[in-house]
Amino acid sequence: MKRTLKLFSAALLAAVVFSLVGCGSASNSFTWFVDTIPANLDPQVASAASDVIACENLYSGLVRKDPDGQLQPELCDRWEVSADRRTYTFYLKDSLCYTAAKGAAAEYAITADDFVFAFRRMFRAETNSPYAVEFSAIENSAAVLSGAMPETALGVSAHGEQTLVFQLSVPDENFLSKLTLPGAMPCDEAFFNSTRGTYGLSTASTLSSGSFYIYNWTSSGLFLRREPSGSRIDNLRLVQNTNAAGQSAEQLISNEKCSAALDDTGAQTALQSIAYSDTTWALLFRCDSVFSSTELRQALASVARDAAEVPDTGLFTAASGLIPEGLTVDGIDYRAAAGDPMPAIPDAKELYRTARQGMQNSDFNKVTLLLPAGSGLTQAAEQINGAWQKEFSLFFSVEEVEPEEFAKRLAEGSYTIALAPISAESGSVYSILTQFTAAGGGLAHYENSLYATQLAASASATGSTRCSLLAECERQLLQDCAAVPLFAQQKRLLVANGIHDLIFDPFGPVLDLTYATKE
Repeated sequence: MKRTLKLFSAALLAAVVFSLVGCGSASNSFTWFVDTIPANLDPQVASAASDVIACENLYSGLVRKDPDGQLQPELCDRWEVSADRRTYTFYLKDSLCYTAAKGAAAEYAITADDFVFAFRRMFRAETNSPYAVEFSAIENSAAVLSGAMPETALGVSAHGEQTLVFQLSVPDENFLSKLTLPGAMPCDEAFFNSTRGTYGLSTASTLSSGSFYIYNWTSSGLFLRREPSGSRIDNLRLVQNTNAAGQSAEQLISNEKCSAALDDTGAQTALQSIAYSDTTWALLFRCDSVFSSTELRQALASVARDAAEVPDTGLFTAASGLIPEGLTVDGIDYRAAAGDPMPAIPDAKELYRTARQGMQNSDFNKVTLLLPAGSGLTQAAEQINGAWQKEFSLFFSVEEVEPEEFAKRLAEGSYTIALAPISAESGSVYSILTQFTAAGGGLAHYENSLYATQLAASASATGSTRCSLLAECERQLLQDCAAVPLFAQQKRLLVANGIHDLIFDPFGPVLDLTYATKE
């Protein structure tokens, strides 16, 4: 699970995920530029950024987070949680119905059975739902997913039309928050079957349970509407940017082309803005190269961290770990829970002397410090290289290559040291750390059995246990100095004044306009 931010009054608490930029025009409309037009509105399946954002607004579930981040009843009046935190009972509102295209009333009522069917679909192997892992605490979920038990054994049941019960095998402290995910949205079984395999793939095969409905869906974009009410935003357009290329974020907003836009200039602005980071720049040492010695890596890492100055461009800050701030694990603020993962490295020169025993200067002849051109970190790389020369008499060169070539060489392992961006665009701490395993890409060619074991265990754990296991992995990785975090790259979203209560998750992606208004 990931954090949810809000935009209100003079303060924006929002961000951008992947390469999306939010834009809006007209009185109560909001236009969001996407890389690709939404293609799949099946909430149990949707995973692409634009699809998920569409689902956030098309569908309502049992609960929804309000602009203050508090869970509020949505399609239910109330819920109860048992003393052992393993049974959740929801009492649905009266007379709930889906909405068809253009706001037409649908013949399908929303009942507890619709949630039962949705969760059973989630745990069908053929559905391949990305949300199954989030709800692994539901009783018998693993056995149902593997086919060892029938789907009727899943711990989700309806008691009449308006009472829904979840039975968990173990407590999940963030179960309620997870019910805001698209996968937890209701699905009418009769309607699903009537679509004959096209559910969520066209206007006719999609029903809305949320405040917005589909007005139009073409190759030009997805257009959602809801009934006007005061100043609330009632028109959401998900389209591609075809006529605003080359304009700055501030220009787009000032020209009323956009409500919000990603800005990477750091220039002063009168617009609302917030800085966030989804990328950590770190030194990577290939562990199967001349830097196979942990002591050698630690020595170089210690000197590099002391030498590298944060560029004064306003686009970087000192890294607080490999995992950037803002990510959550099952609703827990990861960085706050994990604490400072940076290792305390003893005397670097002594470590270096120990590591160099039996090694020749010629062993380092082909070593370069690789980084992508245009990163803004050339001076920092030269500072690091200069410090290594001064402290250890190691004479490397800084090698800058085009970003495409850099990515290719990183993937192929064609480097010995690289200053590389470690991205958190997925919003998953696990996904970041799994890159340093053979199965996840073999970044830095790092091998550590304890790291692999703990990371594997975290995949099936929940809550604070999962968070602790991931934190141990991060500390182990940094202690071994396969990766040395240096800088957190800053990004910011500029937003026009007058937008209130827009809920946005920089790592979700979540763009929820349920509460949003426009002055």
